[in-house]
Amino acid sequence: MSINSKGPTEKLSVDQLVSAGKYGEAAARAEQDGDLGTATDLFERVWDFAAAARCAEDSGDLPRALRNAIDSRDETLTERLASAIAGQGDEGKRAALEVLAQKRQFSQAAPLAEALGETERAIELYRGGHLDLDAARLLEAAGRHNEAGRLLEKVVTHADVPAISAEAHMRLGRLLATRMRHDDAVRHLQEAARFPDTAREARRLLIVELAALGLRDAARDVLVEARRSDPDLALDLEEVIRSSRPARAEQSDLQIVAGRYRIDELLGAGGAGRVYRAHDQVAGRAVAIKLFSTNYAHGHEGFERFVREAKIASSLKHPNLVEAYDFSAEQGYLVMELMTGGSLVQRLQPRLSQAAARRMALDVLSGLELAHRRGIIHRDVKPANVFFDARGTAKLGDFGVAHLLDLGQTQTGGLIGTLAYMSPEQITGAPLSITADLYALGITLFEALTGRLPFRGPDFVAEHLGAQPPMPTEIDAGLAEGWDPLIARLLAKDPAERFESVDEVRRALLALELGNRGQKPLVLPRARARASARRDAVADPTETAEPESDDQEGPSERYQYETALRSSDSSTLTRAVDAVLGRTVIIERFDPALDIDSEKRLFGLARCASPFIQRALAYDRKSSVAVFEAPNGAPLADAFAKTPSQLTIAHLLKRLGQALAPLHALGHAHGALHTSTVVVDNHGFPTILVSGLPAVTGALTADGDTSAAIALIADVAECQPTWPELVGKLAGAQATSPAMRALAASEPRTGEQLLAAGSQLEIACASRQARGPESPP
Repeated sequence: MSINSKGPTEKLSVDQLVSAGKYGEAAARAEQDGDLGTATDLFERVWDFAAAARCAEDSGDLPRALRNAIDSRDETLTERLASAIAGQGDEGKRAALEVLAQKRQFSQAAPLAEALGETERAIELYRGGHLDLDAARLLEAAGRHNEAGRLLEKVVTHADVPAISAEAHMRLGRLLATRMRHDDAVRHLQEAARFPDTAREARRLLIVELAALGLRDAARDVLVEARRSDPDLALDLEEVIRSSRPARAEQSDLQIVAGRYRIDELLGAGGAGRVYRAHDQVAGRAVAIKLFSTNYAHGHEGFERFVREAKIASSLKHPNLVEAYDFSAEQGYLVMELMTGGSLVQRLQPRLSQAAARRMALDVLSGLELAHRRGIIHRDVKPANVFFDARGTAKLGDFGVAHLLDLGQTQTGGLIGTLAYMSPEQITGAPLSITADLYALGITLFEALTGRLPFRGPDFVAEHLGAQPPMPTEIDAGLAEGWDPLIARLLAKDPAERFESVDEVRRALLALELGNRGQKPLVLPRARARASARRDAVADPTETAEPESDDQEGPSERYQYETALRSSDSSTLTRAVDAVLGRTVIIERFDPALDIDSEKRLFGLARCASPFIQRALAYDRKSSVAVFEAPNGAPLADAFAKTPSQLTIAHLLKRLGQALAPLHALGHAHGALHTSTVVVDNHGFPTILVSGLPAVTGALTADGDTSAAIALIADVAECQPTWPELVGKLAGAQATSPAMRALAASEPRTGEQLLAAGSQLEIACASRQARGPESPP
């Protein structure tokens, strides 16, 4: 029987109407029957997005309703639905964010990304929505002042709305003032002073900037003019200057934290708090202090992340992890090592050299190795969390979203981390392993090499889950071909197809050829584990694969201008220039060849990758040749013309502990600490030598290393080579305090214990020095 024979249309079922091609009527019938899912499908099919949005909303599927509202171009409905979804907590915000970003509604998506703490994505979305002022605000808060300044200059040049132009001039003037570019700041502040909305603030800061240029008469003229509409402004120019400095305004209620940390300047800010440069008045050193926002109560997710970061950072001591010095959950602060070299974000303008990218990755891997050994997954490896010290050593920081490894357990809660660097398993909520961090490192390394992300958004979720990343050489043909398979394996969608361990990635990086084509560098071999339980242990060197070699070229062609240094019964040392990388190196030729124990020690010291231990760059077992970095400084025996201060000695003790801690954590030891095997540079930083060591003749232990380090420092301090004597010498009058007595009674047995003890003595010496000379008994 035909459909027409059934009578009027309204009596036909939804399926019959669909079969007849009457989709609009079928959709209306489905909605009338309460089958809202089918109705939504059919309304979408006939492009009646307004009706589809209505049905989806009535069915409770708000994200789908939002997509249809956007397609219907109903701005009022779009705004209402987006607000409704975002009101459902972080999960709702994230759902709305993904829909809005996918539909290229960047201006509405950006505030949601910012509210979720995804600063990098928020910046890109604000820029995509042509909200450059908001993007500049986030860049400035993140400490990326150069990028913020360039963006504000763009707004100033192209803005045709007076209010936007005024705000851009004001913020650019304020930013330039903090950078001490007073003349440029004055120009923009004068423009901002022309607009009613920014006139008051602009004139106040303009007075300060004119005075800074020495134009005090002009500053007084502006002061007189400003007081006509701003009578609260002080009459005295000096008083205005004192009260109007931007830095003072930022820290008026934060001058001293916990009675010892003097706030100097703001370094960066986010929704949960701010990071300042500060001076520790007890230890006598510059530090970074993170202050948690008082707007977040205890129990809030942000506060829990803050506490998690502080606890993990305090428990992990490694030269490639940002060190935590002090923490108080009650007062909401975390005191950390000040990273004067900035973050990787600042160095990606436009990108790193291949050698620098590899060095950065090796440093980060060393820090991750310790975290993974402690069962901790970082979950947020990205350029903003990679920092550099004054020596250029990379250190991983911000463990605020770290996850305790529990194999087989799925994740709870929403997406945690930064979406642009997030592994597929983090996105889907699948069980996590250490390979999630390796994936994020792969993204970071790709960006460092090419100057761009492999997945550029805005739909990062779909790209991480389904899209294949480009090869680095597709972006820059000048990159070494070896980067392609390495990055591809790091970014494998299936965690099982990635590198299995930090050490496996390290070996792949060290094997990369970054020099001229056909010129193969020497390779330091790594032990090959035979079972997963031994993956991170050092195997017997007899089980390792032979290092790669090149029959056509040897070390003599790469390492030139050799100069003899010294010889011993077991080796000869020379200094040379690495013609590929343009740096000075130490070459050691072993005769006879290294025995198994000595080779084990070499591998262990190389794996440590500490900035305070001489780096082993290459080793060729066939020719019994090793290549090391050239140390900077003088042997400890000759480093000090006179006895240094107690504070300097305590610094040196602490740094030796910092050098030995990661070595001992990996189950290795140096075994040959001596005044000739420790070099000290002009800034008091030690380097423990790996070249020129005697052959191993007995068991190498952490206890032996720490005892030798204590004896060395005692010799510098001119006291008996015992731990209680050294504590008494450095602590002075404080040696009788309960804390120092307890310290003297507990001799360190490992590098980590020596580091902790050295830190205590460093604080005691700094406090003693601050009080001045002690009275004789």
